[in-house]
Amino acid sequence: GWIERNKNRYRENGFGLWAVCLKETGEMIGDCGLTLQTINGNVLPEIGYHIRRDCQRRGYAKEAAKTVRDWAFRNTDYPALYSYCKYTNEPSIRTAESIGLRFDCEYPDEENGITHVSVISKEAWLNELTENMINWAENKLGSAEYAGWCLSFIEDALEKSNGIEVFGGDSAKESCELYKDALRGGVPERGAFVFYDCLCPGENGPVNWGHCGISFGNGRVIHAWDRVRIDDYLAIEKLTALTGDHPKYLGWVALERVLNQKP
Repeated sequence: GWIERNKNRYRENGFGLWAVCLKETGEMIGDCGLTLQTINGNVLPEIGYHIRRDCQRRGYAKEAAKTVRDWAFRNTDYPALYSYCKYTNEPSIRTAESIGLRFDCEYPDEENGITHVSVISKEAWLNELTENMINWAENKLGSAEYAGWCLSFIEDALEKSNGIEVFGGDSAKESCELYKDALRGGVPERGAFVFYDCLCPGENGPVNWGHCGISFGNGRVIHAWDRVRIDDYLAIEKLTALTGDHPKYLGWVALERVLNQKP
């Protein structure tokens, strides 16, 4: 019956519990995934995880649950994700808390006696990714490591600080084109990717590879030019490229749109 229920989840919802396997051997040691569960009378998206007893307390549930959390927010429209268990199941509660879920409620039921519920909103998840990305970028201030590699800088800031992968173009200009459906003008919001036109040196002359950075909020942008620096988003237009060209502000794209870009 359990197998049939899970097969139906894949057919009806497009997701369910997935195998948790050891990278070294491929051995299956449990399951983790997103399912729809009735929680306190409401059908809600729940992150569930079950690890074989001899493999517990090694961080496998946390690693798997974090990946499911990120997948769910990037591939579904749910505004929040939940996890629930018996109120005395402290290891499960700690796993939920370790990936950002916080206490929501407890309620009596026949199976658990009392069920403990944790929740994380999509807004809270995006805020966490944003702050991780900005902190990583800020630690690179003054570094020439990314000189001439502005797109690599902002993608590394997001990916390396959060353990996720994003998909963009081969240049700032190409990435801007991919996000053009969501490009906005005016002062960029905190955590947004900010884009500019800019002529850069190419093998056969100047090429518009563009320029980009990450919004700090309040009109400030951290970006890789000759070094990693922070400038007002409009003051960047006064910088001079090696071609003699100046960046031209195109607009900004919210982090959520960047995360939802498919390969």
